[in-house]
Amino acid sequence: MPERNPYLLPVVIVVAGLIIGGALYTVRISQIAPLIEGDIALLRPVNTSDHLVGNPTASVTVVTYSDIDCAYCKSFQESMEQIITDYGPSGDVAWVYRHFPLIELHPSAAAHAEAAECVASLGNTQAFFRFIDAIHQAAPGVNQFDTKKYAPIVTGLGVAPADFQACMESTKFEKRVADDFDNALAIGANGAPYSILLIKGHDPVPVSGSLPYTSLKKVIETALQKAATPKP
Repeated sequence: MPERNPYLLPVVIVVAGLIIGGALYTVRISQIAPLIEGDIALLRPVNTSDHLVGNPTASVTVVTYSDIDCAYCKSFQESMEQIITDYGPSGDVAWVYRHFPLIELHPSAAAHAEAAECVASLGNTQAFFRFIDAIHQAAPGVNQFDTKKYAPIVTGLGVAPADFQACMESTKFEKRVADDFDNALAIGANGAPYSILLIKGHDPVPVSGSLPYTSLKKVIETALQKAATPKP
């Protein structure tokens, strides 16, 4: 029997929403995937190995499982980057990026995830997000980035192409990407992007799909209000 690819999911239609503090925010599902029964308690705790932007002790932390080639993920990333611009300086909000490559829809997504990890290991502290942003700029919207075009991007980030290629050939980050993917499934991810709001003093809240900036800002504001209120 052939080995099962760890990043493949069957495709069905699901509908999802988000409820925070009594307000309903309808979200767009970026990838149509099965409704998976998961346990949010299985979310891997945020630690120093995570790619985090903002204050590690923020009142609200958004943990996002994302697919680098996914159009909705690109849109959500823009929204989150604006959120961090707005709330990051105050230390109120942090953002953690984890991998959820759905290669039945985006065949190179797992390779991109490993490439981002290689760049992070070889470049400066900002290289991980700068690499993903560069891919998004080179292949916006529904376009998918060609893995043969990594070299000019990594060079622009100050990473030697030869070192990058050696890292990719070593597959040293394959397990890390697979672990992120498995953890997304374990918590019930039904598409990408899939996020969990960690609200200090309150239960975590799932966000399935992509939210435009204005809607995401309302969600963050509501979460911050909850964080300032003791849990009953």
